[in-house]
Amino acid sequence: MNGIKRYPHVLEAVVSFTEELAYKQANEADELLSRGEYLGPLHGISYGLKDIISVPEYKTTWGSKTFKDQVLDIEAWVYKRLKSYGVVLVAKLVSGSLAYDDIWFGGRTRNPWNIEEFSTGSSVSPAACTSAGMLPFAIGSETVGSMTLPASRCGVTALRPTFGLVGRTGVMSILESLGTVLLPFLS
Repeated sequence: MNGIKRYPHVLEAVVSFTEELAYKQANEADELLSRGEYLGPLHGISYGLKDIISVPEYKTTWGSKTFKDQVLDIEAWVYKRLKSYGVVLVAKLVSGSLAYDDIWFGGRTRNPWNIEEFSTGSSVSPAACTSAGMLPFAIGSETVGSMTLPASRCGVTALRPTFGLVGRTGVMSILESLGTVLLPFLS
């Protein structure tokens, strides 16, 4: 948790920390390892989710002032899948308002390479947090430039899967025929 808590106020990149959940998931990952159960290369690794992806008991604000207190009782497909690999969720990361650009109800996410600049695109916070070394990876989404723009501005790699390959249940959708969930932003 120390890495993600270091600069979020500077980058304006975190909607909510999932500290209680992170400790629970980390303890479960350690317990499995102590029993000799290894879930793969992501086992015990921390990450962040773009705030259009729902996790029960945590805010899913869609970056919008209208929905800033919204908590959905839906476990998104991508979250559920990552949880099964023993990955540890440490934060819900800012999304541009209603998954458009980098402006959200709490400000505007900044570029970690030059905090006087912004990085554009609604997946800017997963890109910025990964680029700043706050997280080893983060999950965003792409409809029309939501991840490609911030990835190029922040100097990270984003993998856009084939449409339909990653389930979108529990993820806010703008264009059903275009939107994909990204796996993942990598530094």
